[in-house]
Amino acid sequence: MKKVALISDGWKRLITYAWVDGIMTAIRKSGENVCLHQYNCYGNWSRDELHNQGEYNIYNLPELSKYDGIILDCNNIVDEKVLSGLISMLRKADVPVVSIGYDIEGFYYAGIDNRQPILEMMKHLYEVHGCRRFIFAGGPEDNYENSLRVQAYRESLEEFGLKTAENPVLYGDYDYETGIVHLKKVIEEGWALPDVFVCANDNIAAGLCEAAEELGYEIPKDFLVTGFDNLDKAAYFKPQITTVGHERERIGKKCMEILLDLWQGKKLDKHNFVPAECIFTESCGCPNNGMVDYREYVKNQIVYGVKKQEDEELLMELEGNIVNASTFEEIFERIGEYFEKLECDGFAMVLDKGLFEADVNTVFPTEGYDRDNLIVAHLFERGRKVCMHSLEDIYQCMEQYGSSNAYMFTPIHFKNQAVGFSIMKNARFLYDNPYFYDIHSTIVKALENLFKTRQMENVNRRLKDMYNRDPMTGLYNRIAYSEMIEPEYRGYCEKNVACAVAFLDVDKFKQINDTMGHEYGDMILKKIAVTLKELCPAGGYVYRFGGDEFVVFFPKASQEKIDMFRTKLVVKLREHEIEISIGTVLTDPDSGKVLDDYLAEADKKMYEMKQDRKKNQIYEKFVP
Repeated sequence: MKKVALISDGWKRLITYAWVDGIMTAIRKSGENVCLHQYNCYGNWSRDELHNQGEYNIYNLPELSKYDGIILDCNNIVDEKVLSGLISMLRKADVPVVSIGYDIEGFYYAGIDNRQPILEMMKHLYEVHGCRRFIFAGGPEDNYENSLRVQAYRESLEEFGLKTAENPVLYGDYDYETGIVHLKKVIEEGWALPDVFVCANDNIAAGLCEAAEELGYEIPKDFLVTGFDNLDKAAYFKPQITTVGHERERIGKKCMEILLDLWQGKKLDKHNFVPAECIFTESCGCPNNGMVDYREYVKNQIVYGVKKQEDEELLMELEGNIVNASTFEEIFERIGEYFEKLECDGFAMVLDKGLFEADVNTVFPTEGYDRDNLIVAHLFERGRKVCMHSLEDIYQCMEQYGSSNAYMFTPIHFKNQAVGFSIMKNARFLYDNPYFYDIHSTIVKALENLFKTRQMENVNRRLKDMYNRDPMTGLYNRIAYSEMIEPEYRGYCEKNVACAVAFLDVDKFKQINDTMGHEYGDMILKKIAVTLKELCPAGGYVYRFGGDEFVVFFPKASQEKIDMFRTKLVVKLREHEIEISIGTVLTDPDSGKVLDDYLAEADKKMYEMKQDRKKNQIYEKFVP
């Protein structure tokens, strides 16, 4: 099976699913076993550079050299450093690359012929409508397709014998607002109105027409307007906008056809075009072309409005379901339920293990991904949960069953830190609902909020632990004794479980400190602490009760277990020349005694042991 990577950047949080639709159409038609992996981000719209860095990091995920072909949609990448770095990566991959609408040395080009339709449009305006004064209402100056349209515009001016200085080019964006801004600039700066505004796309044309009407101008009576792309806003606008028609799906299809031909060893031209045609209508003074059915359009708008409202309600439901989730698993379950309601064959979340650990010092990668630390946190396919553990498991599954399927990878990040990514399989809902950024950001926000909550809990737990710990030995202190051991003891009494309580101190500790020094005394206490933790049975606790006194508590005890613990402890400490006195007690759940009663009893036994040893030492001293 062959694999194709589609590298894309959504236009201002919108995804162009038409590329995927066209590519998959060509794959299915060819009958070849091909799998599509789309690596999509939204790195071009935010003013937060760290956020955008986190978005673009998805381009570091694929091992591009392992693909059989790559399709690149880089028209929306506004960061020159990101673009040049991506192009460099693609060249090093040493596989055929087809670029959509952006001419790059060494890559094949697929797109519409931006030059020829503008030449045809300009000729029509000049010859049919007698236009002699032009303004090009353009999009971004550094956008490749916009620059080609500007170039064709200027070629036409030269052919007509018109001066470019008297027929200017304005630059802006590709949106509706740009058309308004362009018209206001002309009026506010006192320029003479042109015979025609040649707009770089329909968004600009529609904005310009609306601004003209608000200012009291009539189109085409006062000046003409043309657009490009044949969007709905051109066909159904008033006036109907003269434009250039083409189908984006055909561009995606052409990209895949190029790769299929290359795999068969065919020789191809670098530049490959899909058809585009001028559609002359009301905004340039031509009659309505009669190509639209207004009732059908209104019907579709009503249906679209209802569907969009349903999508928004589903998203609000998802947000409400996950905003108060107390576990990551709960978030994943709600997400799975959400995607089951969409036209999507599967959804997976691959996340860094550090997300779940939520350590206060956790720092995720800012370039690339820590692949060894990635786990499959959640995966469902066709309504059922699938158990997979590693990213390699997913890739192997795609290798085996991925033919004629499209997978979209989208980054999950907190600012510029890479937390993981999501994978969607055959997300056909994106064709009619291109607002996937809203869905994804809702999910990411929930993950980040829970992560930060867990971090705060861990900080508080650590602070509490520090408060409850003896700083020298690391054992729990007397404060923790009342907070932890006493509740544990009561619980074991209710379960009728006997427990052991041991109280011990170091023999002649004051003398040791006075003769050997406090550092030596501290070393002894630390050694006792290590030994107690080592020998304490499972489920037990070790405390430094104060000074050289220690308490040990463990459940499920018997006199035999207590005697064994005491013997091991005394023997092991003697190996280090440390002598202790220890008193032990076995609790009786039916006695009604509180823990302090047993602690006092153990303390008394320890004292008695110490006194007995002193008596024995005195006796041995005076016995001849």
